[in-house]
Amino acid sequence: MRKFLLYLILALVFIVGVVIYNLAHHVSVGTIASTAQEPWHPAQLSIPAIHVDAPVMNVGKNAQGLMDAPVSQAVNSPYWTHVFWYAPGAAPGQPGNAVIAGHVDRVGGDPAVFWYLKDLAPGDDVYVTTVQGQRLHFTVDRVVSYPASAPGAQVINAVFGPTSAHHLNLITCSGVWTGHGYDQRLVVFTTQVNQ
Repeated sequence: MRKFLLYLILALVFIVGVVIYNLAHHVSVGTIASTAQEPWHPAQLSIPAIHVDAPVMNVGKNAQGLMDAPVSQAVNSPYWTHVFWYAPGAAPGQPGNAVIAGHVDRVGGDPAVFWYLKDLAPGDDVYVTTVQGQRLHFTVDRVVSYPASAPGAQVINAVFGPTSAHHLNLITCSGVWTGHGYDQRLVVFTTQVNQ
């Protein structure tokens, strides 16, 4: 009986330790948008040319008022393998500039979900599957890099601004690592083809 109690206490200590570690290393300072899913919300992003098939997380704005991209110190965090849809903006398939971001690398520098995003070219296919199972088809129009520090109102409008067309813009970091982040943002502009 004493051995059983000892093992039970050790198991509880281990579980509490894991929970504390996860809370300390997986929680983002920014905001994850509401987890309530509407039928038109994106659920999965697929980009065959670069072998991406990633679940979509809804995000809002961070403390600086910019699109959030949650990070973690854990190597196996889902933040490295998932992509982030900017929920305050348009949803893929709706008129407007829908925006989905993903990390280029993870803690330690290993590749993350958008490691090969820079390899996309005009005409490449991008697919978004909605919560209700509808598959939306987009094609790449162009791939552009912008400075991360001061992108300017024209760039912000091109990526996030209003439009009557159905666009999906994919964003990741690019350029040179400065010690605090990358000095550029890579944006892949796409247009829906099956409206």
